[in-house]
Amino acid sequence: MKTKRFILLVFVILLLSTFVSCKKKSECEKNGHQYVDATCINPKTCKICGMTEGEALGHDYSDATCTKPKTCKRCNMTDGDSLGHNWNDGEIIKKATCTESGMEKYTCDVCKKIEERVIDPLGHKYSEATHLAPATCERCGDTIGEKLPSVLVDAIQANDNMSVNEQQEIEIHFSNDQAYQIEFSDDTMIELISQIGSICVIKALKEGQVTLIAKTTDMAEYDEISITISENTFAINYKEKDNVVLPEIELLTYKPSELPLQLPVPTKEGYYFLGWATPDIVTKYGNMALELWDTSILWKEIPVGTTGDLALTPMFGYTRFELDVETTIIDMNDNLKVNVIKKYFSAEQLLSKIVFASTNDEILTIDEEGIITPKKTGYTTITVSLEDYSNINITLGITVVEDLDGLDELLKILIEANVKEVIAKNITVTGYQFIYGMRLRGSVSNYLFAEHFVDETILTPLNSENRPGDVHEKYYICVHDTASSAKTADAKQHAQYVQNGGGGTSWHYSAGDTGIYHQIPDNERAYHAGDGSREYHLNDSGLLAKPNAMMKVTISEDGYFEIDGEKSQIKAPLKSNNQIPTTSEINDAGIRVVVQNGKYYIGDTWWSDTYKRVSNTGGNVNSIGIETMVNQGSDLYLTWQKTAKLVAHLLIDNNLTINDVKPHHFFSGKNCPQTMRDNDLWDNFLTLVSFEYRILKDYSDYEISFESLDKTYVNDKGRVIKQEMKDITVSYNITVTKDGVSKTITLSTIIPGNSRFLFG
Repeated sequence: MKTKRFILLVFVILLLSTFVSCKKKSECEKNGHQYVDATCINPKTCKICGMTEGEALGHDYSDATCTKPKTCKRCNMTDGDSLGHNWNDGEIIKKATCTESGMEKYTCDVCKKIEERVIDPLGHKYSEATHLAPATCERCGDTIGEKLPSVLVDAIQANDNMSVNEQQEIEIHFSNDQAYQIEFSDDTMIELISQIGSICVIKALKEGQVTLIAKTTDMAEYDEISITISENTFAINYKEKDNVVLPEIELLTYKPSELPLQLPVPTKEGYYFLGWATPDIVTKYGNMALELWDTSILWKEIPVGTTGDLALTPMFGYTRFELDVETTIIDMNDNLKVNVIKKYFSAEQLLSKIVFASTNDEILTIDEEGIITPKKTGYTTITVSLEDYSNINITLGITVVEDLDGLDELLKILIEANVKEVIAKNITVTGYQFIYGMRLRGSVSNYLFAEHFVDETILTPLNSENRPGDVHEKYYICVHDTASSAKTADAKQHAQYVQNGGGGTSWHYSAGDTGIYHQIPDNERAYHAGDGSREYHLNDSGLLAKPNAMMKVTISEDGYFEIDGEKSQIKAPLKSNNQIPTTSEINDAGIRVVVQNGKYYIGDTWWSDTYKRVSNTGGNVNSIGIETMVNQGSDLYLTWQKTAKLVAHLLIDNNLTINDVKPHHFFSGKNCPQTMRDNDLWDNFLTLVSFEYRILKDYSDYEISFESLDKTYVNDKGRVIKQEMKDITVSYNITVTKDGVSKTITLSTIIPGNSRFLFG
């Protein structure tokens, strides 16, 4: 029944709608359709009859964004989902710590939106506790609990008592030889000098108690020792010397911590106090003249760092003048300036005026500036003194001549030979028996006023082992010393030694202060130079000679001789190990170079393996050997002057020159003549030879006489025989005679005083 009703109802509705539609259609046909615009989903549609036209527009979607899906621009209809943000890796703008939050900033790569996010606190990350530190956060260093305790072990071996400035070597041994470090409870009391392995050196600095602590580097083990530092008291001994007055001395002891301490100032009449010398200083300078001392190292106070008992010697300089003049001989047309040097003056003495005075104003005058003006020919002296201290004075002899250029030529040479200041120096004489020191006093002239005599009575038998008798041309004079210091080792004994075989050695002359002996003829070979049978021979260097050249020989890196830096074609001799010698290994006297035909020629050379020197040949074969005596008690300077006169004769007899006089060292590298060489007197010896040679060569027809005007100090050979405390002037007459005509001149020289050598 219900179904039938429902069907009937539907039929009625459909019938009514058909009626309405027809009615609307009829209306649209009459008035036209009224269309509504098409939409995304509907075509154009008549709003009266529902008639459609065309198609729906369809959706016009915009692109999806980070926050929205695709959306129709007309109807806002959406399709799908939004894209979502594409965040970058982020940037930390505040770091999180163990206890505090951090902050990160992120940016969308698409829309550039920025978003900040909180970083949670990291929380602590503790390491395990060690001997060095408790449990410690690896991030923030926060600690918790305690570090592990170090273990006290017996590691230090040391003396627990020390003295100030004492150094002690200690040993430290930890288990497994672990590395360790040292510290002190007070760094001002003790210091670490060195630490090498288990050995340490410490130094005590001042009195007191200090703890030395040694710890392994991981602090697992440690040891400590308490050290008591005490300070020694040292004695001061002031050496007493003649006429030295010491003030009342309170400083008889000292402690190192009190340093520096001023030392007392002693006095001595006529002297100036320079300071105190320690034994080390006295040993260093020995018997050298005070002029050669470095007086700045003398003590006026005990310096910091000094320890031990002290033995101090007072050192004084003799207060005096020294004079410096260009010459002591002037002619009537010249003036002469006297320069005054003040030696060891006190502050008060330095303020006193210098006074000049002439002994004879008729011969010369001297003004207050020290300018000498000659008045007439003759000899006189000047005196230099202090106005307020007249005991401080010195005299100087001056000779005035009419015209220096017009003097006899021989007199000119003898004036040139005059020694302005006599050699006076402490020297060391070396002998194989012993070494001794002596005061060497020179002569007033470089020419010896004595006859030349050679004793020919002690000849060596021909064909003896040490006199083979073969004859050779001579190119050199070779000078030795015997190195025999015994008092009895004089020239005669050495001549007899050669005569009796000489142990296979020989030389031509033995020269001493007591005489000169001729043992082997000059033209024969003798065995004295150490170069065997090597003969003199010249070799073309391949280099052209140059005027005024030094002719200094060196050795190139590839082993060739060079002359003044220019490489020759001559090779230097090789060493025994076939190595090339260096320039420093050439003997001190150099290599033989002569000029012939406009070229340089170099003499033969050899390597002396005994003395490690490049040496010259021709010593035994082509030189005349002279042994000079150095026996203790002899007059060495007279020996050398006699030898110089002998050498001059030999040069003339053999047509040689001063350049042909060589030391034994030239031929083998041996330090001979040692006493001359060690005391820087070889050049002085050549000066003696030069004057003897010039006078003998050109003025042998003259008679020369000498008269000392101060015989207390100078004998009639011109030898100085005595010194005074201060410098003194001595004078002498020289007379030269030729063809019955004599000419005389008075000359003077200064003998240095002993005061130059005194130490106080």
